[in-house]
Amino acid sequence: MNQKYSNVLALEFALYEIHDAEYDPIKKITDFWEKYDLIGIQNTLHLLLKNHTDSNYMDELYVICHKKVFLADLFRLLIAYFTVHTSHSNINDVDIFDADTTQISRAELAVSKRIHNFFCLIKD
Repeated sequence: MNQKYSNVLALEFALYEIHDAEYDPIKKITDFWEKYDLIGIQNTLHLLLKNHTDSNYMDELYVICHKKVFLADLFRLLIAYFTVHTSHSNINDVDIFDADTTQISRAELAVSKRIHNFFCLIKD
């Protein structure tokens, strides 16, 4: 299959899977937050925004594969949140509090809160 079509196909499958009989948007949301933490998301978004003119960077197959998997997972997450929203499901059914990455994300949020408060003190 042509490479440019395989990229699009992964995102198309992420969209069409909402029509599967066993599709559970709450599970998709939980799976995403168990798989990724905020630092990992931030680093991957940085990779996505990085200038692709560096030939060494383009040769890193792992980076390219990671970006594709992450984008498909992120798209699935957005679709799941949208599905929960449009079906008027209870978002309280999303239980990610025991996920390891959630603990990392909570620690990162605590650090970012302290940094935010510090800069607010300086600003005032």
